[in-house]
This record gives sequence, C-alpha cells and structure tokens, in this order.
Amino acid sequence: MSLCFLQNFPHSLVILMTKLYSVLLKRYYLSVAYGIIFVVGLVGNITSIGIYLTKLRPWKSSSIIMVNLALTDLFYVLSMPFLVYYYSNGESWMLGDFMCRFVRFAFHFHLYGSILSLSCVAVFRFLVVIQPLRVVEVQQKVWGIVACLVVWIVSAAEVTPMFECNQYGLTFPLILSHSCAKFLHVLNATRL
Repeated sequence: MSLCFLQNFPHSLVILMTKLYSVLLKRYYLSVAYGIIFVVGLVGNITSIGIYLTKLRPWKSSSIIMVNLALTDLFYVLSMPFLVYYYSNGESWMLGDFMCRFVRFAFHFHLYGSILSLSCVAVFRFLVVIQPLRVVEVQQKVWGIVACLVVWIVSAAEVTPMFECNQYGLTFPLILSHSCAKFLHVLNATRL
C-alpha cells in the first residue's frame, strides 16, 4: 500500500497517519510474518539437516556449505519468537538489556551468516563451471570447512559492535523505555 495519497493532507495529519501506518505494520505484519517464517523455517531446516546428516555421503565442500547454511538458517529462525513477542506487544521488551542485545545479535549474526553461506555456494558453483578440470580440487572437504569458518568469522566481525555499544559511551535505559530496537538506531547514528 502506497502512502502517495497523503500529499494532499496537512502536514500534521500526514505525520499522524504515517505513525499509525508504521505501528500497524510492525504490530500486525511483522509479528505474523516472523511467526510464519519461524514455523516454516524450523520444520524445513530441521528436515534438511536430518537428511544431510543421515543420507548424504560422501561429504564434499558443497554439502558442508549446505549444512552450514541450514544451521545458520535454523539459528536465525530460533530468534524469531522473541521478535514476534516484541512486535506483537507494541515494541515492549521485558527481558532486559542483555537479552535484547543477544537476540538482536543472534538475528543479525545468523542473517549475515546465511547470506555469506549462499554467496559461498554461488562462488563454488562458479568455480566448478569456469574451471571444470579442477572439480576434484574444489570439492575437497577442506575448502568447505575453510569457507564455513570464514563465514562465521566475518559474520561475527560484522555484528560484534552490537554487544559493545558501551565503548561508544552509550547507555540504553531499557528498563524505563522497554524498547529493544532503539539502541540499534542510536548505534547506527553514532557511526555515521
């Protein structure tokens, strides 16, 4: 739904309608979408991990990366129930500062891990197509393990500042505001 029709209304009414639209979007759309993603992702990733671990032999670099992708996606969807609760309660966070940071850290860490794992799959397939004579070399287990380690290290490096907000001299009184997402906005604003 586009908000273009708001250009004919007074500015204060536009602001009010935009805030209302934002609240409704977060409370109803995000909580339902995250709930659906949680259910489908949990079932799908547990199934795929089970199939990979019981049926897939021999292990090659691509299968190791695919298991890593399924694991990062599984951990990603495990952060969803917290976000469903958060958004369905009007962005009210009652689990404390540490859990807020931990859930946001886990959400972004595994999101970036999934993205990087998919990138590794694409790079490995590209190498197999471009260098078909080196297929045996590219499919060695060691390259899959190295790729997965790089994915986890880069993902951790990208989101570690979420835990270290105090190094910027920032404090987040979550007890007073009960909002978990605000510290991310403040942290991003300080980096610009």
